[in-house]
Amino acid sequence: MNNFFEELKSRKVFRVAATYGVVAWILMQIGEVTFPALNIPEWVMSTLVVVLLAGFPIAIIFAWIFDKTPQGFVKTDVKETENVGGMNVKVDNKPFYQRKRNIFLALGITAGILIGTYGGETFKKSVDKKSIAVLPFDNYSTAPEDQYFSDGITEVIIANLAKVKDLKVISRTSVMEYKNTTKKLKDIAEELGVAHILEGSIQRANGRVRVIGQLIDAYTDKHIWAETYDRQETDIFDLQSDVAIEIAEALKSELTTDEKARINEKLTENTIAYEYYLKGNMFDNEGHSPENLRAAIAEYERAVTIDPEFAEAYAQLGKMHAHMNWYRVDLSDSRMNMSKNAIDKAMKLKPNNAIVRMAQGTYFYHGFREYGKALAEYTKARDLAPSNSYSHFYIAMIYRRLGDFDRSIEANEKAVEMDPLSTLMIQNLNQTYNAIRKYSNAWPSIDRILSINPTETNILWIKSIILSNQGNLEMARQFAEKNVLSSGIINKINYDYLSRDYESIQKRLSNSSVKSVSNIWAYYPADYYYGIVSTYKNDKGKAIKYFDSSVSQLQSQIKTYPNDPRFHSALGLTYARLGQHDKAIISGLRATEILPASRDALFGPIYEKYLAGIYALVGESDKALDKIEYLTNIPGGFHYGELLYDPDFDSIRDKPRFQSALNRLKPKS
Repeated sequence: MNNFFEELKSRKVFRVAATYGVVAWILMQIGEVTFPALNIPEWVMSTLVVVLLAGFPIAIIFAWIFDKTPQGFVKTDVKETENVGGMNVKVDNKPFYQRKRNIFLALGITAGILIGTYGGETFKKSVDKKSIAVLPFDNYSTAPEDQYFSDGITEVIIANLAKVKDLKVISRTSVMEYKNTTKKLKDIAEELGVAHILEGSIQRANGRVRVIGQLIDAYTDKHIWAETYDRQETDIFDLQSDVAIEIAEALKSELTTDEKARINEKLTENTIAYEYYLKGNMFDNEGHSPENLRAAIAEYERAVTIDPEFAEAYAQLGKMHAHMNWYRVDLSDSRMNMSKNAIDKAMKLKPNNAIVRMAQGTYFYHGFREYGKALAEYTKARDLAPSNSYSHFYIAMIYRRLGDFDRSIEANEKAVEMDPLSTLMIQNLNQTYNAIRKYSNAWPSIDRILSINPTETNILWIKSIILSNQGNLEMARQFAEKNVLSSGIINKINYDYLSRDYESIQKRLSNSSVKSVSNIWAYYPADYYYGIVSTYKNDKGKAIKYFDSSVSQLQSQIKTYPNDPRFHSALGLTYARLGQHDKAIISGLRATEILPASRDALFGPIYEKYLAGIYALVGESDKALDKIEYLTNIPGGFHYGELLYDPDFDSIRDKPRFQSALNRLKPKS
């Protein structure tokens, strides 16, 4: 044993161990002091400790095997010596690769062990420790219809936590995907990118509300905070604020005075008005169909009738009226006047409220396309509730309209980070990638959502669009067919047209009995497509009859809504098919004047594309080609699949300029 210790001493193992320990301690002390000040993530410190611990036995092994000499590091048991500076020192005369291979082998093995053992944990530790997802609270009320009440409480708690700048909070849309889930909390946390989960239950009966909540570290399954609240129903507003503040404090967030004040700000003192407000939110969250919009408006109106001081209800009411305009349910001036009146009341009551500022932004955006004013309001809303995904989302939408696609993507990705399962956020992010023709960037998030929900209509829609634009029309049609919503008929008919499947167009129209097919950027009377089908069948008389009917319907729409570019562009295409050259061009140009690309970088180019089609149909080849060349060089312009398949361009398809434009758009992969 004595010989062993003597061997350790002679090989300087003790000296190396002591030196390594001192250096490692100094490094950890430096990291402990400087890393927080430099805002370096905690996982970096953890990784440093792991590396230093793993390096200790390696240092001991190296000390045993090697000696440091004037000739460098050589193996301890080497017998050869050379006279260097009057001293005999050990020299390893083996080739370099043989002398050093053990070192490289040891380093490689160590790196592999570290990556394999700690790599995954390091990624986990990179998740922000002050991040949280509030799962839908279980409804234990005696009345099952009270589900909207428990969902509403969950939503308000999320909204309150979103006001804390120091926290990352997952938005409502994503957490609602886990209602009644059987997934493990750790799996949910990994899918949402958070460290903590808040779960609980709500029971309402006989004028009282019982709320149980528990905050859990999702990776350790450790309960950080738990509380049971048993209050009068009239105390529900204080309860929601208390929960949010206690959760924030449990996560060691530093709440500012302003943040506490905003959290403690009550929505209303009236529980009945509050219930109508929650019902309105329920319809709003279900989507923007005409039926949902009208139902939401009715509930918000009931709320403000009972409580005329309910600012958030006024704000939501005004926002729904603006949505009625944007989603083409009601384009009347009176609708936007109702929006303004409601939001003006909200602004007077609570000008520094995130919900109110969001509504004001939507009024400018969805009502009048006043993007500068809308951006200012959404920015204020974001500052008031930094973890509200929708403020980041709408900021992204505004930048996209303004043509700043890089900043749009940056803001949209931030929104997706806070709402990673929101199909709306992901659909629009990928719509932006599509506009700038970066198709490959869209596939990861699209495929991820479809793996969770293969029938998600918005994602199926954007996937079919991108596939078609890449030139894969047949697969695009297959995905479009999976969209079971009646609103998806315009996309299906468009793919039928590009495929020259006119029989399918007639069949779809006959089976649906629709009078028109439309979305927020296009509108066509059903007769327009019946006219195209008749043209294909060489029934000129019937085609003219259908196109004349289409003209009449579009003129009626223009008389009512003169500033909607959809009707003008469709009228121009109809005139073109009737051979009315001048009228076609005038109508097509009018659409581009109403919404030029300079005003709207996303939708403006659409009407330029329709104009290019009009030029081609009426025989203005050079003007059509000029427009095509322009639209192949700007975001939102033509895509490869559009030019490759569109029958409107058959008259110029063989021209060199057209083929050059087509080749320029052809996807690289």
